[in-house]
Amino acid sequence: MSNTIRLKNGETMVCRVIDDPKDEEAPGLRNLLVHKDDIWQYHLDAWMSGDIESLETSFCVGSIDDELVGNIMTQMHRGIGLMGHVFTKPNHRRKGICDALMEMHKADFVERGGSAVFLGTGYESAPYHIYYRHGYRDVPKRPGSMWWSPCGSRDIEKLYEDLYGDLAGLNIEEVNWRQWPSMNVFTHLPMARMPQLVRSAAHELFGVCQSESGFLSVIKTNSDDKDAKMLVVETREGHVAGLATLASEKRWGPFAATYVFDICLHPNQHDIAEDLLEGIEWPNQHVLAYAAETDKGHIGLLSQAGFQKHSQIERFFEGGIGLVIMDRQ
Repeated sequence: MSNTIRLKNGETMVCRVIDDPKDEEAPGLRNLLVHKDDIWQYHLDAWMSGDIESLETSFCVGSIDDELVGNIMTQMHRGIGLMGHVFTKPNHRRKGICDALMEMHKADFVERGGSAVFLGTGYESAPYHIYYRHGYRDVPKRPGSMWWSPCGSRDIEKLYEDLYGDLAGLNIEEVNWRQWPSMNVFTHLPMARMPQLVRSAAHELFGVCQSESGFLSVIKTNSDDKDAKMLVVETREGHVAGLATLASEKRWGPFAATYVFDICLHPNQHDIAEDLLEGIEWPNQHVLAYAAETDKGHIGLLSQAGFQKHSQIERFFEGGIGLVIMDRQ
């Protein structure tokens, strides 16, 4: 997909899609996105090396006189997408580049068979209003999370029902790049559907939340830490419905000799917990887990994994909810 447009200042910009790391313009993406943090560079490195075949990754780029000046990236698997890396070089802003690439991004997403795409931004920021103008709408109860569907006025609750209405035939899989987009939908499930406040303490996923960077951290830890164990529950259609992670405690650097275990399952399929827990090889070290005191289902799952209550910090969360610390000796 490619086209040529006239910008507000009269310049001509060529818009095209890069979806192959062997594309001659692919190396230019690294220069365009050099400002991105290390965790995002980790993904770009993996894509450039051709290691992400299971995840459809595309970059809608704009070039002026053969110089890449703007980009929008989308990752997609089985119709669910994540959009990010929206960037225009500072000296080329206010020319209409972002608007042109937004339209191309949406058209490319539809052409690839996409059904819903999510993004994260600052609530009521300038980018927020750009995305809103192009049809993105707020994810309820999560300011700054937005989504768009080519299915007109499709309600997000209908999307949740489509993905999680039938949980027969669940599979337990190792962590894989393809799970990134639907993990983000899973962590956006409202508390009414998945009333678990601490969804992953180790990867900073709490309540209704974005998991773009959080799941990248899961993938990287799974690659870097030979003792880590990262398991994902997938629906029959390949969408994420659960996550269990065991990894060494990172927040205390080299001083910690402790592991952290997290488990989050769709409430309609806790029956798979026994099989999921059988896939965890527990280290001969102290393992901690965290839960909100009000989440009896989560505490029950941790108890099933052999954890016992160690202590509790009162009024830790909003609303006076305490944090339960559990351990497994």
